[in-house]
Amino acid sequence: MPPVHAPAPSPSPPGPYGPAPTLQGAPPPPGTNPYQSQVIPHSYPHPPPYPTATTPQHGVPVPQAHAPVVNPRKRDRGTLPAIPVTTTPQMPAVAPAVPAPAPSRPATTGTIPVTSARAFPTSNVALPRIMVQYPQVGSKLPGTRGTYEVRDVIGAGEFGAVYECIGPFDQIYAVKMVRPSNRPYSEVHAEWAREVQRLFSLRHPNVVYIYDSFTHDHLFYLALERCDHALKMMLGSPMQEGLVIEISRQLLAAVQFLHDNDVVHDDLHGGNVLITHTDRPTVKISDFGISNELRGMTAVRPNIVHHAIMAPEILVTGYTSRQSDLYQVGLLMYWMLTGESAMQLDVPYQELVRQVSEGEPRQRAEQVGTPLGQLIAKMLRRREAFRYTSAREVWADLRELPAWKQRNLFPAR
Repeated sequence: MPPVHAPAPSPSPPGPYGPAPTLQGAPPPPGTNPYQSQVIPHSYPHPPPYPTATTPQHGVPVPQAHAPVVNPRKRDRGTLPAIPVTTTPQMPAVAPAVPAPAPSRPATTGTIPVTSARAFPTSNVALPRIMVQYPQVGSKLPGTRGTYEVRDVIGAGEFGAVYECIGPFDQIYAVKMVRPSNRPYSEVHAEWAREVQRLFSLRHPNVVYIYDSFTHDHLFYLALERCDHALKMMLGSPMQEGLVIEISRQLLAAVQFLHDNDVVHDDLHGGNVLITHTDRPTVKISDFGISNELRGMTAVRPNIVHHAIMAPEILVTGYTSRQSDLYQVGLLMYWMLTGESAMQLDVPYQELVRQVSEGEPRQRAEQVGTPLGQLIAKMLRRREAFRYTSAREVWADLRELPAWKQRNLFPAR
């Protein structure tokens, strides 16, 4: 089911806790290994200082002219000309394509380049690189609340890997490592710190729980609750309406909680929705690496867009909103109900754009011909003004469906 990074699409994201690399770009060229030559910035046992524009870096003074002028009040704002849907739309501010990861475990070592967000090295300055050691089975990671021993690799992607670990009090944890992926140290650190802050502040029964965060051997880690599997493991065959509604109910509750706290997730696909099974499935939203804070605005310009789940407003204006999350939930609900995606995924990027701009996901939902199909179709409408205004409003209609009122599958507790 995969940034504004915007390479070509890929059918479905891999690991349950990490980003969705398979949605972010085309497969790597033959004979290449995306896990090689990974690099972090600075020869640091501790986070390096962030130099100013006049601070010498690697023995070379950085001219004042290279210091970017940033207005902190307008950092997250900007304008983007509207892209007519009648023409061939292009993604705004598309970053160079990043190769998708191979379905293998992460490499044992990597490197990270030394750069700074505020000082730009000149072209004749070679960036020093240091080797980093990725955790292997049996490795022990010293966290702030205890030691985590790696038992298995749950999943690995381009920007992260997740390990099953035994931690304090012999509890099982899912420990997520943020991979360097040839990015500057400041960028990797900022991504990790942002996700840590969001997870610690957004406590909800349907948001994955974070227990610990720490750095070790130049790498960044989050100790999360261990779930059974990702929702994508259940996709591929039609589900009963009662099960679709129960999973959607919990998913909508988490989305409403995020929106009430002025956060849009922007990355709701089957790999980032985790499931724990008891007498009924318990849903947990994970991976806030590319989520955005609205900060009082109705929409915000995202840094990364995953093509397979992009909402129509991304193509037209370049901005995302609360309704964009509802659009992504609608895509998930259609997949659960019918057993297939509302979009053809194994197609070039321009074909994905055509499907979104012509409203094919909504048309497919309408063809289901049931009240639940009509409800999903409303969530997949191209214009935000004609979609539901909130997750709470979606649930108000869902709970009136006979499949929920009868409660044959999940009776009221």
